[in-house]
Amino acid sequence: MIIHLLAASIWLGGSIALVIAAVPSIRTLELEQRVIAMKRIGLRWRPLGYGSLIVLAVTGVELARHDWERGHSPFQTVLWVKVGLSVGILLASYLHNFVLGPRVQAEVREERPQTTRPILVVVGYTSLALTITVPILGAILAHLAG
Repeated sequence: MIIHLLAASIWLGGSIALVIAAVPSIRTLELEQRVIAMKRIGLRWRPLGYGSLIVLAVTGVELARHDWERGHSPFQTVLWVKVGLSVGILLASYLHNFVLGPRVQAEVREERPQTTRPILVVVGYTSLALTITVPILGAILAHLAG
C-alpha cells in the first residue's frame, strides 16, 4: 500500500506541478525557447511519471487481488471504474506526449497556425481531471475493503 501511495503521489504531484507551475511559467518565454523548455521538461518527467504509472499498475493489481470478493460487490464496481479511468489516463497521456505535443511543436517550428494546441489543452486538462479522480476512487476502495 505504501509503495502504491508513493507512486500515486509522484504522478499526482508531478502532474499538478506541471499544470500549475511549469506550463504557466514557460508560457512567458519567447516562442522558440518555450518549445525547447516544454520538450526538456517532458523528457525529464517521462521516466519518473511513466515509471510511477507502472508501479501503480503492478501494486494496484496486488492490492485489488488481496481485497477481491466473489460475485458482484460495490468494491468491484468502484475498482472497475478506477481501472477504466486509469486506462483513460494512459490514453490521454499518450496522445498528449506522443501525438499532439509533437504536432504542436511542428506547427510552431514551421510557423503554421497552431490548430492542434486547443486539442492538446483539452486532453491535458482531461488527463489532470482523471489524475485527481483516480486517487479519490482509491480512497473509496480502501474504505470498502475495510
